[in-house]
Amino acid sequence: MAPTRRLLLQQAKTNVDQLQETHMSLYSSKHARVRDLEIAMGDPFGEGLFSYARRVEEDECEQYPLEAIEWLDRWGMQHQYVPLALGGMLRDFELVFWLIRTISRRDLTVAISHAVSFLGSCGVWIAGNQEQKAGLAGQLLAGEHISLALTERNHGGDLLSIETEAYLHKPHCRLLTGEKWLINGATRNSLISVLARTDPNGGPRGFSLFLFDKRTAIPGSFTCLDKVRTLGVRGSDISGIRFQRGTLGPSAMVGGLGAGFEVVLKGLQITRLLCAAISLGAAETAFQTTLDFALARRVYGRPVFEIPQCRRLLVEAWVDLLLCDSLLTAAARSLHFVPSEASVHSAVVKYLVPQLLENTLKQLSVVLGARYYLREGHYCGIFQKMLRDSSLVSLFDGSSVVNLYLLTTQFKALSRCWKASLNASMRSIASPVCELAAPLPEFAWSDLSLVGSGQNCFLESLPSALDVARSLSGPKCPPADVAMALQQQVNMLETAANILMRQIGCINFASPHVVSSQAFDQARDYCALEAAAIVLQFWLANGGHAHGYFAEAQWLVQALARLNACLGQQTKVNDILIQTLAAQLVQSCGQMPFSLPHNLALSAAQGTRSRKSIKTETAKKHAHFRQFQEFQYSRAAE
Repeated sequence: MAPTRRLLLQQAKTNVDQLQETHMSLYSSKHARVRDLEIAMGDPFGEGLFSYARRVEEDECEQYPLEAIEWLDRWGMQHQYVPLALGGMLRDFELVFWLIRTISRRDLTVAISHAVSFLGSCGVWIAGNQEQKAGLAGQLLAGEHISLALTERNHGGDLLSIETEAYLHKPHCRLLTGEKWLINGATRNSLISVLARTDPNGGPRGFSLFLFDKRTAIPGSFTCLDKVRTLGVRGSDISGIRFQRGTLGPSAMVGGLGAGFEVVLKGLQITRLLCAAISLGAAETAFQTTLDFALARRVYGRPVFEIPQCRRLLVEAWVDLLLCDSLLTAAARSLHFVPSEASVHSAVVKYLVPQLLENTLKQLSVVLGARYYLREGHYCGIFQKMLRDSSLVSLFDGSSVVNLYLLTTQFKALSRCWKASLNASMRSIASPVCELAAPLPEFAWSDLSLVGSGQNCFLESLPSALDVARSLSGPKCPPADVAMALQQQVNMLETAANILMRQIGCINFASPHVVSSQAFDQARDYCALEAAAIVLQFWLANGGHAHGYFAEAQWLVQALARLNACLGQQTKVNDILIQTLAAQLVQSCGQMPFSLPHNLALSAAQGTRSRKSIKTETAKKHAHFRQFQEFQYSRAAE
């Protein structure tokens, strides 16, 4: 690790003790902002704008959620997309992702339709001049929305093959010609960031990014294409736009001639994490839907939750949520601490979180049974909408294959830095990225790097974290049986990490664009390895500040077992651990330990309900927990 970078990490670590109290109060203020949004959106079980019934109804009609979008504008959501220095409120990516995740719990259509302005504006915050930044900030804060136009019908995500061009017509004037397709908000939004070819020969420096304003464009210079009917997010404006010699003045180009491809890729390093937040919000609602069903529904004389296989599926789904919550939180914080590593962390999270949660929803559908397929009834049929909507997220901002490919291009450098981290004298100090008490440094847009140097703060800290996990002691140590199981998983993780990092360092590519299936498999394994490194360090850094299930670490053992299995290790979790996790799940109602509470929608809704209904719901939950305990006691007696 470079001495300057090591010094910065050490300094940040020292600041933790000095600023912990101040930061935790800031953390509470972030929670308060999220809670304000949740409460303002109203009872999800009522008849309001953000109720499940209303969201499903609009989806059935394929209706654009204009009223919900306008409500979010009045609430001030667009202020979270504009940097603080430009008059907005964007200074903390954790908060932005929490808010988007909260909206996604109600409706992904609303979330992606509003958050597209975050995608469309990132390029300007990264590379725009001061006039462009101030101008766009003012328009967004006033309620305008901006789209990002990258893909084309014939080229998909192959950005170096796009045909839309902005050719030089006369000095300081270009004409924009071509067609963009499958663009979120292309018809309804007045502003569009457009990636266009500016060099006929193409290449990485052959494309530029432009701001196109439909309100000031010459009539006839563009045509909005028809909305494309989709399986999920049916009400969204997924359409396109055709440019016909649209005039682009000198102030329209963002970042200089030929900089477009680089600016776009840097922006995607941030927005990929936004996609993970959207996936997580949908999965949380699907999980709560299924958990409530399993606790209340009785079959064969007992609750569905007491059926061993259903209970296991729910426990595994809950651990998946905890795992993805840890990944997203750590990755969001890493943007502030090590923005130069975002090309790696964003690709890992964008691949793993949507993929993992898509499978989680399929597992939950097994527990929910026929009701997962219904467009009415239980939770107003919201599960089937979440299932359809969330399957789209893995395609956003680079598909799964694209993100795996991005990792393969950095294998050599990543392998070299791993070797250095194994040297005891070079071992990295524990990174403050995972420590929630560590205050976030100010984010620097200019520090984003197209390709990293091979450094990965989570993997560089992993050898030290493995040593700590093997030598746990004292009052904060988990129960003896859990500590033993944790050490077994830690030992398997160390073996898997050494094997994988040695393998990826030996891969030779025939050409930059030809990647073997073996390399893609190893990129998947790398995602699992980084996830394991994050979840372990997340627990080590924060377990001492937590109580209950998070500190006791059964969930961590299950999460590491799942990831070790992905890495080819022979691992099995015993039934006793699953039963303990099941009891913790019921007792906690599936809430997240540090992030916004999982069922905040339910607790917020209680503010509008009668005290009698609140007491009834609470009594039911306690009754379910007692029934489950009695069931476990009877099994143990047998």
